[in-house]
Amino acid sequence: MACTVNLSGITYGCDDLGIGGIVKLHLAPKASVEAVATLDSDNRSITAATAASADIVEIEFNLKDGFSAFSEVKTVDAAGGFTTVPSIVVEIPKMSNGKNTALNTMSNGPKEIVAFVQTAAGTYHAVGMDFGVYVGTVDANSGTGRSEKNRYQLTITGEENELSYSFASTSDDGGESIYNTITGQ
Repeated sequence: MACTVNLSGITYGCDDLGIGGIVKLHLAPKASVEAVATLDSDNRSITAATAASADIVEIEFNLKDGFSAFSEVKTVDAAGGFTTVPSIVVEIPKMSNGKNTALNTMSNGPKEIVAFVQTAAGTYHAVGMDFGVYVGTVDANSGTGRSEKNRYQLTITGEENELSYSFASTSDDGGESIYNTITGQ
């Protein structure tokens, strides 16, 4: 038996259940993203990309235990003001000198970066298009026993005007083609 619920223009079907976590994370300087992306600010979407964003990097992280997450919380106050706080958390296994150096460099001072997130549910988001996001915390932990991981935990955060931008493709791929163009995939 199928069911469909439509509430305020959002349609939800019983077979429309998403799974959690993220599967890809790319970071790029905000200015290089703006140079190649076509934005539809009214609909909070990226509708086209002309090339891969310059200086884009893929962050490799632990995909095995469901630790990765992307969330954003939009808060509206009684006076009608609002703010959105995005947060991306990933676990990078096994501490090393190279990872330590790279993470330390990333976290030295706020940099205006945009994070491209592909979720396990097949959705694509550009986080930080308003003011940029930054590396908020790097948590290194050696673990104290065999049951604890030796890892880094990276948290990327920011403060935006609205919810993140999505990728609005005219094809049926849910924005994957635009995401792949802008991330160089």
